[in-house]
Amino acid sequence: MAQNGAPERTALISIMDHKRDCVERYPAQRVIRLCFDDADDRSFWQNLMTEEQADAICWFVLRYAREIDTLLIHCTAGASRSPAVAAGILAGLRQDEGIIRNNPNYHPNPLVYRLVYEAFVRGVRWKTKA
Repeated sequence: MAQNGAPERTALISIMDHKRDCVERYPAQRVIRLCFDDADDRSFWQNLMTEEQADAICWFVLRYAREIDTLLIHCTAGASRSPAVAAGILAGLRQDEGIIRNNPNYHPNPLVYRLVYEAFVRGVRWKTKA
């Protein structure tokens, strides 16, 4: 997927720790690459997720919602950032996020969850005003 894009009816949200694998290196269709650390503490330097990245996730999901059957979300360990994104998307779309919350293997990053959820809330408000 990194080089050729996601297969038909699939999209990928790829979360990396460093920028060396960002979009400039591997542009691909139905793939969004984001770089931020698995952190939520602003008291010392961290590459924290930003509102702009959360907005990009919201736009990406809404852009491809009718064209895909599968949305893959991955991060380095698959335990904190990607489950937080998935739960935030589900909550933002008013879907049950229990599949994430009730899985003992997942520990959603609270900052990532909040930012993604809030992006969908902003997106919904924007769409209803237009």
